[in-house]
Amino acid sequence: MIRNSIEAWIFAPRERQILLLQVEEDGLSFWQPITGGIEKGERAAAACQREILEETGLEMARSELQPLGHYTVEIDKNLSIHKSLFLARPQKKDILISDEHTDFQWIDLAQVPSQLYWPSNQETFQMMMEKNEKRRF
Repeated sequence: MIRNSIEAWIFAPRERQILLLQVEEDGLSFWQPITGGIEKGERAAAACQREILEETGLEMARSELQPLGHYTVEIDKNLSIHKSLFLARPQKKDILISDEHTDFQWIDLAQVPSQLYWPSNQETFQMMMEKNEKRRF
């Protein structure tokens, strides 16, 4: 089975910081970017806008989202998650997290890899950095 999802890296250009959200589930606490499923009939960019709004309270225009490509995570022999990746540059940093998160932090780019628990998040962060290396964000 393949599940389609989004992963969004929220970037504050002036401060050169990334937003990470804290999740606590099954006795495990970890930091991650915005993630969420794509609903039936929904386009990836629309799912990204919806998930960002649901998880942070930030309203993002489509023009504020930069597609980064795709990444697939093999969970087990019966499940793969196909992620559509985005970089978002919001106009403000005022965050109102959802009930599915316990905290949030704006963190300097250089510190992000050490905060990420999941290898897939570490790899997609690296992809995002490489795609934006020439632009210097």
